[in-house]
Amino acid sequence: MYFLILEAHPKPDHSEYGTIDGAFVSVFVDAVSAAAAERAARGLITDTGWQSDDLDEEPRWIDRAELEGNAESLERFDQASSDGIVATFHNWPVGAPDEEQG
Repeated sequence: MYFLILEAHPKPDHSEYGTIDGAFVSVFVDAVSAAAAERAARGLITDTGWQSDDLDEEPRWIDRAELEGNAESLERFDQASSDGIVATFHNWPVGAPDEEQG
């Protein structure tokens, strides 16, 4: 299983465009390579009305045992094992302070 994080922004035709500025998207992908995992993640993000941007965390192989003690991540890992991919959007609103600005 691969895990990666992408930054994304809603496309103009997305229902929350103008309200949500962006998101960090955490993705578990059952893929044969890191490149395939990134392609699948970007495809899912695009299909849900978002534009994927920069990788915040490169795809990395992750074993289920690494997630012991984190019920939320274990649940997503197991769901991706079943469905092939699971993405969680961690949104921020328009006008939210930039992390670099404090």
